Amino acid sequence: MNTPNIRKKIISELQAANISSTEIDAQILLEFVTGKSREFLLSHPEYELSGKEYKTLTICTDRRKSLEPIAYITGHKEFYGLNFEVDKNVLIPRPETELLVEMSLDFLKARSNKPTVILDIGTGSGNIITSIANTHQTETIVANQCRFFASDISSKALKIARGNADKHKVKIKFIQSDLFENISEKFDLIVANLPYVPLDGSDDLEIKYEPQNAIFANDNGKEIIINFIQKSEKHLKNKGLILIELDPRNAKSLAIFAAKLFANVEIVNDYSNKLRFLKISN
Repeated sequence: MNTPNIRKKIISELQAANISSTEIDAQILLEFVTGKSREFLLSHPEYELSGKEYKTLTICTDRRKSLEPIAYITGHKEFYGLNFEVDKNVLIPRPETELLVEMSLDFLKARSNKPTVILDIGTGSGNIITSIANTHQTETIVANQCRFFASDISSKALKIARGNADKHKVKIKFIQSDLFENISEKFDLIVANLPYVPLDGSDDLEIKYEPQNAIFANDNGKEIIINFIQKSEKHLKNKGLILIELDPRNAKSLAIFAAKLFANVEIVNDYSNKLRFLKISN
């Protein structure tokens, strides 16, 4: 069976399983099992899968039909133009989180070549800190001398993060820590994408495959972020910046809480115009 017919078959099966992204999922799975680019497959409709490739594709399609995320099936996810290895020990990077990278780079560019120490708390796959570090070393507009740190409570997540940092040839010091428990240094920039979804606050069935302790939090999703804000005060240098991703439903209440500890607190919308981030400075 040639690839156009196989693609149609996969799309039909995924539609029957109520998958919403059937066409792109089918294309990604075909590229994954064949090792061929999208351009090759589209320009060579006569290409036929080997028996081994077809068997692998069937297994992958069944996994997707059970709502397992594509990123876990293929083992990678693109974020900020880079390819990151992921598995079930780390949260899958989301497009909205790219704005954390953008805001971090804006902060670096505004520091007029001052040395900068950066920490990514709850790093997961390392996608945020690796993207910042990669852009820093490849774009001359970001000329600061920087030191990069990242932490996570999970040793398995840190293993993935180290691998991604090595893959993209950036130097980052990784620390296993529950928030600031094993961290004594102060930082110019602290970035955090911590668990923030209320325990009953998501109807996304695919989330069940992701590490639950990287997604959900008590107190309507606020508990860990409140703890982070309280403890971050003594770890932020003068004129430093904290960037936090959060649940839009909690943005205003968390901003009010942060304002009790810091001089400047701003809510920033994501690309969908949802209240998604806090910018905090002293």
